Amino acid sequence: MKKILVISWYYPPINSSEGLVTYKLINNSEYQYDVFTQKKNENWSYGSNVDYENNENVNSIFCKSDNINDWVKEAYEYFVKNRKKYDIVMTRSMPQESHVIGLKIKENYPEVKWIASFGDPIKNNPYNPITYALYPYFSTKNMVNKNASWRWKLSPKRIILSSYWNYKNRATIKFRNEINKIEEDTIKYADRIILNNESQKRYMLKDNQEYLKKAIVIHHSYDSSLYPRIHKKHNEKMQFVFVGHLDLVRCAEPLFKAIKLLKEEIPDLSDRVEFLFYGDMGSNDKLFLIDNFLLDIVKIKKSVSYADSLKIIQNADWVLHFDANIGLAYDENIFFAAKIADYFGAKTNILAITMQDGDVKEILNKANALVLSYSAEEIKNYLYLILEEGFVLRRNEEYIKSFDAKNVAKEFDKIIETI
Repeated sequence: MKKILVISWYYPPINSSEGLVTYKLINNSEYQYDVFTQKKNENWSYGSNVDYENNENVNSIFCKSDNINDWVKEAYEYFVKNRKKYDIVMTRSMPQESHVIGLKIKENYPEVKWIASFGDPIKNNPYNPITYALYPYFSTKNMVNKNASWRWKLSPKRIILSSYWNYKNRATIKFRNEINKIEEDTIKYADRIILNNESQKRYMLKDNQEYLKKAIVIHHSYDSSLYPRIHKKHNEKMQFVFVGHLDLVRCAEPLFKAIKLLKEEIPDLSDRVEFLFYGDMGSNDKLFLIDNFLLDIVKIKKSVSYADSLKIIQNADWVLHFDANIGLAYDENIFFAAKIADYFGAKTNILAITMQDGDVKEILNKANALVLSYSAEEIKNYLYLILEEGFVLRRNEEYIKSFDAKNVAKEFDKIIETI
């Protein structure tokens, strides 16, 4: 069989979730890959600091361009010139421009097999209605209004406000229509669709049997060979660590409210425990910490390289995971953060705060992580048990092994065989 061409805007040395997920998957596969990518643009990443080498089965091809529009053109031109090298093309999103390249290749070379991988939904991503990025609050198309009354829907004031927003935001509507079409066409024309969890699959494909037949769930993975060997030290204070991205929707406020409550019960809390946050944090979380005098317990750190993040989470007593509460827009969590798989590989206790419905909650439960709701009182009670009574859960290592990159790659290779 010929090589597989992977088209991914993010890939090492760029430090991003999508690029690292792709790296772990294909470097543990039995097949041969060329990765068409870039290393000049660090937007929406944690910098260019991943110095991992590819295994012998993977070769990186870096484009000349430094912007995504030129990259799209250059990627397609590369494929045309090297068409005879490849049987299969795999496009990775985010961003959605990867699938634009796949669509153009499929249109002009229909015999080429196309695998389209979705990290998150492109169309109707639940973040967008909650943040009003693509729809106004008063639009009936906004998912946050799914249970709105007919009286509200028929309100003249609502209709006028929605119409005015549509008039003022024609560029936003055009962009919204464009990305919706990218997802719709990608799902329609790709030979295989890769999703990372069952909730995402239900959300994006609904009950369309034609699409469900070509959809495969491939979980994010951890690669044991990437973790530095350490002698885990005893921390003077119990250490809870989060590494990654937080924002206005995916935030740590429930935990911070719990810490505030716990501080009232345990006056010397700052001498016994610390919560370390590496990476981005939303302004609402930062203001809460300042307003409630919690900076003696919660420490905000700058972003670190991926290799350093693996070392940090191995040294922690507990690692923290937060899922965005998207309940206003959808009833279950459809996201699977790649950081969860990294936490699995670190062999550290996991405290996760997430929605009560969703595939990822089931995954965390099966791994025997501590899975809590957004209730500050519940979180506070478990923190008390951990600090005062040594509460801990024994990880389900046998189940966690299924997320080892070698095992996940075997599942992916079975898909290649069917193609």
